[in-house]
Amino acid sequence: MTRYVTLAYGDAPGVYRQSVMLLVSLIAHAPEPYELIVTTDNPAAYVWFGTRVEIDFLEADRLAAWRGAQPFSMRQKLELARLACAGIREPGDATVLLDADVVAIKPLDGFVARLNAGDLFMHKLEYVLSESRRPGNRKLWNALRRLAPDIAGDGGFRPDDAMWNSGVLALPAADRALLDRALDLYDRLGAAGVRHFATEQLVEGVVLGRTGRLNPAAEWFTHYWGNKAGYDAEISRRLADAFIEGISVKDAVSRYRARPIALPAEVRPSRSQKFASWLSR
Repeated sequence: MTRYVTLAYGDAPGVYRQSVMLLVSLIAHAPEPYELIVTTDNPAAYVWFGTRVEIDFLEADRLAAWRGAQPFSMRQKLELARLACAGIREPGDATVLLDADVVAIKPLDGFVARLNAGDLFMHKLEYVLSESRRPGNRKLWNALRRLAPDIAGDGGFRPDDAMWNSGVLALPAADRALLDRALDLYDRLGAAGVRHFATEQLVEGVVLGRTGRLNPAAEWFTHYWGNKAGYDAEISRRLADAFIEGISVKDAVSRYRARPIALPAEVRPSRSQKFASWLSR
């Protein structure tokens, strides 16, 4: 059994549209057996799926506890991943935590087979901490190097530790202890004064990466965080058509298989757009 989990909460309609399309793409491409779980404070957004999707209602108090006393990164994703993994019933099962702005783009049989064989996955490697020349990344690496060696274990942060994109986070049930270690490292960094916006994916990349079994999942999934506007417009159009025509989830899945969303995952602003943004400041 592979358990696919996503998190959707708050007042932004786009988050729910995106998560609905994620679920459609998973039904289109996930091999049986699988479960679909949405942790959300808005269960009504998923009525269309009937019993295909399990709802885990997210109370405000639970979200606040997951985020911690001084929120600075997506700590709640670590808590959700750990909870989902702990709920797995069989040792051979696996958990896949996906951001709402992700879609499956091809059959997931190969992905699941490797996951069941012991591979770990995050969406993709962003950069090796010690090698990036971007000022913000250099600042983060320098801050991590100054920390006490026991914070990250094994003598501190290593030159080959890397930042990975956590739009996809997947691991077998046997590796659930890695999530405990990642959450502990997150809290240690917070206590040491680290307030980087990507601390959640930093600790996942470091802890999972040190196993030597971490792999990119970008072959099977698109994480379109860099082109949300483009994807959300296309998703809105497709869902509006589906609801106006009154088609079933099964038919929507068939349409998705036949016509996947063919947009770039990232769109960088042009020089003129950058200049116009600068002028508007």
